[in-house]
Amino acid sequence: MKPKRRRRRWKRLLAYLALVMLSLMLGGMTFVGVLYYQVAQMMPSVDVLENYKPREASYIYSADGVLLARIAEEYREPAALSEIPKHLINATIAKEDRRFWSHHGVDWRGVARAAWVNLAEGEIQQGGSTLTQQLARNAFLTRRRTVSRKIQEIILAQELERRLSKERILELYLNQVYYGNGAYGVKAAAKVYFGKSLDQLTLAECALLAALPQRPSGYEPFGNPDEAIRQRNLVLNLMAREGYITPAQRDAAKQEPLRLAKHRPHMRFLAPYAVMDTLRQLEELYGRELLLQGNLRVYTSLHSGMQRAAEQALERGIRAFEAQGVNQGAIVLIDLRTGGIRALVGGRNFSQSQYDAITQGRRQPGSAFKPIVYAAAFELGKLTPTSTLLDAPLSLPSGVRGRPWRPQNADGRFRGRVSVTRALASSINIPAVRAAMLVGADTIAQFARERFGFESPMDPVLPIALGASAVKPIEMAEAFTVFATHGDRIKPILIRRVVDRDGVVLLDQKAEVFQDVLSEQSARWIDEILRVAVVNGTGRAASRIPDARGKTGTTSDYRDAWFIGYTDRYLAVVWVASAHYDERAHRWEYRPMKRVFGGTVCARIWADLMDEVLKIDAQLEQAAKSASPAVTTNQSPASAPSVPAPAELTPSVPHTAWGEPSGGGLTHPPAVGGDADATARQEPRPPGEGTQLANSNSPPPISQPASGGAGVNAQPATIAAPRTSTPPAPPSPPKSPETVTVAICVDTGLRATDYCPEVVRRTFSKGSEPKQVCKKHRIR
Repeated sequence: MKPKRRRRRWKRLLAYLALVMLSLMLGGMTFVGVLYYQVAQMMPSVDVLENYKPREASYIYSADGVLLARIAEEYREPAALSEIPKHLINATIAKEDRRFWSHHGVDWRGVARAAWVNLAEGEIQQGGSTLTQQLARNAFLTRRRTVSRKIQEIILAQELERRLSKERILELYLNQVYYGNGAYGVKAAAKVYFGKSLDQLTLAECALLAALPQRPSGYEPFGNPDEAIRQRNLVLNLMAREGYITPAQRDAAKQEPLRLAKHRPHMRFLAPYAVMDTLRQLEELYGRELLLQGNLRVYTSLHSGMQRAAEQALERGIRAFEAQGVNQGAIVLIDLRTGGIRALVGGRNFSQSQYDAITQGRRQPGSAFKPIVYAAAFELGKLTPTSTLLDAPLSLPSGVRGRPWRPQNADGRFRGRVSVTRALASSINIPAVRAAMLVGADTIAQFARERFGFESPMDPVLPIALGASAVKPIEMAEAFTVFATHGDRIKPILIRRVVDRDGVVLLDQKAEVFQDVLSEQSARWIDEILRVAVVNGTGRAASRIPDARGKTGTTSDYRDAWFIGYTDRYLAVVWVASAHYDERAHRWEYRPMKRVFGGTVCARIWADLMDEVLKIDAQLEQAAKSASPAVTTNQSPASAPSVPAPAELTPSVPHTAWGEPSGGGLTHPPAVGGDADATARQEPRPPGEGTQLANSNSPPPISQPASGGAGVNAQPATIAAPRTSTPPAPPSPPKSPETVTVAICVDTGLRATDYCPEVVRRTFSKGSEPKQVCKKHRIR
């Protein structure tokens, strides 16, 4: 009986063990199933998997289609699989996933091997991931080594294999994987390490690149050449073992010396100050994250030819007066018809100082501020151009007991009673102070802020009449648009459109126009006096430019010199100084120059610039008039968001290419701004005492939609050109016997001009293409 009882006990024990094992198995399967389901709920959609595209850089273009900058925290250049050398493909497979062509996303043998190593080590040491799993991880997941992440990776890999071909997976991987030094993808890596295109890579170089993804920082050849060669040779051994190369090829490749690019990639921009300003604006609009993601196409209002002309004119002007202490300067050029900034030069040398004097720096404008003072007096009915003011010694309280403020004229002379026209055109200081006394310093400061758009702090004291309050050059440019348009203020823009890689327009902006901030009569009076200043006054160096108006400015001790001038189409601000960086104080200081006047230096630079700008503008107008079909093999950037960086541009470094540049800001000199522009010059005569100023050549006010309130609400609108010429006749049909490709304005559907904000190229049958030229955006 005892043996039977023992057998029954064993049976019961085995039954219990079987039940426990079954329970554990069911519990484990349930746990894995629930975990798998929960992880699957966090997966990207199938559409994301099928339509996945690697991140690319963002590109910034000028209005005429020139690539100004390629912006990327990560340096990427996508390449089709057909572009990638066979040796590089085979080396990658041999190194990372030898059974790539046979598995279905997961190499279970590799997983078992990794599991054994991890159990032996007591921690996660290996992942056993295939190329497909690595792609899934790089594209969609984090690098945290957890069970849930591994399950996600497996699911994604299987889904990728189910929906995509092996070739497509391999192409995505080779464009996504990180090779070190900021290079993502094989095309970028080839340029970073060897300065070559893909088709120029040797077998040894392909093997070296294939070794990098496993440990980019440890194997990169710039810092670790010996280890890089060792890893390269290991890959060559693997290729020979897998039969991709012969032993003779392997041995020959091992003997090849390491030939790296002479210089690591560096950032190089065209119009760098404008590019940096564009990036700051984009970050304010969309935040840093969108910029880091890339894939944006940004279209600015810059014209590459005008930008180049501004840079060259500034450099020539600085060199011509270096002996007098001039070593720094800035220029901004604005198209009065569109409000777009056509050129922006924030300093002489971007590599030495990234500080943008146009949009970031504040300097005393000196006498260049006087038109705002007289405009306020005109608007309040205190003065007219023919009114007279006493030019005689003046002593005023300064706020310091026993030390009155006694403003002086630059030449030390006193002229008695002078007309307002003569006082402003000759830039006489004391009449400007008397005009400010009539209006009130606080009222002038209020006018500057509310009517002319100044955002810089304005001290409501009488020296404001002589430009004592420091302002930004871009603010001066905006203020002078009031005179150029006879009463409307244009807020300049730099960014016209922002488009993502799918063609979705994120931003499409036009210049804001604040209508009727100044009466037309007051604005015309200032406009006419500024014409006198150029013809017979302190701005005569600019008189060779047809119909030019402008105002000079020179501050105390010749620390700053200005010229702000305009024609009926363009307005430009030119500023120069003697800037020196104080290493101890970590800021810029501005030293006196040697009798450098706005009228002798800045007006000449302005005229040199406008000579070139008007030539370019004439060419643009002629092109618009001829309106010949734009048949070309190159796509417009507006219609081709995937335009790559041109060959002449060096790839950007793997760092964010924006942020506030290092270095101190512009500081204010303690002396109150005066004026020296009238020295040794013949004073102009007013165009007739007692008669109203008039000039048939002055531009009409900018045409805008009706405003809800004068000078209060900004109306975004396209600014009409201040021209009255009739549009050209429709162009003749193209010579192509079958089809013709023409540039079309998206807004109107007519033939596009240089000023159309959005242009596409379309092919039409001969004779069916649009005949009329867009008149909404073109020159009028």
